[in-house]
Amino acid sequence: MDASTLQLVASHGGWRLIDNGEPTFWFLERDQAVHHASLIADARAHLRDIPTRIEATNDSGKFELVASFP
Repeated sequence: MDASTLQLVASHGGWRLIDNGEPTFWFLERDQAVHHASLIADARAHLRDIPTRIEATNDSGKFELVASFP
């Protein structure tokens, strides 16, 4: 079974959503980005049986786990 990773990266005053290494969307607010990433991750996990993680950069630029959908 494949796994999927969605990453949120601070970018140009907002947040870029990276889907398995490919830039996809940009959001103005972090909460908005997390909300949309959670919708994508939940759909993948429950409709396609693809475990999906959401990671976001912290203030030091390192990725931290935000959520995981088995």
